[in-house]
Amino acid sequence: MYDALFPKGRDRCYWKSLYLTGLDDGIIREITAGLARSPSEMTFASIWKFSGAVQRVAADATAFGDRSMPFMLSLDAIWAKPEDDAANIPWVRALWKDMQRHSTGRLYLNFPGLGEGEHLVRDAFGAEPYARLQKIKRKYDADNLFHMNQNIRPEG
Repeated sequence: MYDALFPKGRDRCYWKSLYLTGLDDGIIREITAGLARSPSEMTFASIWKFSGAVQRVAADATAFGDRSMPFMLSLDAIWAKPEDDAANIPWVRALWKDMQRHSTGRLYLNFPGLGEGEHLVRDAFGAEPYARLQKIKRKYDADNLFHMNQNIRPEG
């Protein structure tokens, strides 16, 4: 979806997401105030609405798990020069941390930041779905050959 906006190799990016429990005027003010402090004018935030058919899928029907969250917030820092990493990455992390009080505690794994956090993948799925995925991983990839991703470690 974003390929045309961000040609490969042109920009430096750091994107981090979280699912919101709601979206009221106060939360919108916090997001816009945070964006006003962004070190790059190319940075943006996107808010994704979840409802209807998305939320009608049972939590145990797919690996995605619980779909009851009404919104996702993606903080999308984009800048041009490597020397600006030190300003942009901490900006995203700080706003993401500030928004945690409005979060379900989960995140979208397409926008995980740099994958930091010991339990990032488990927290993204939730403990119960993650445990089910670990069993599947143990059955089909016990040696963890496929680990160059947001990895699910084999159970045990």
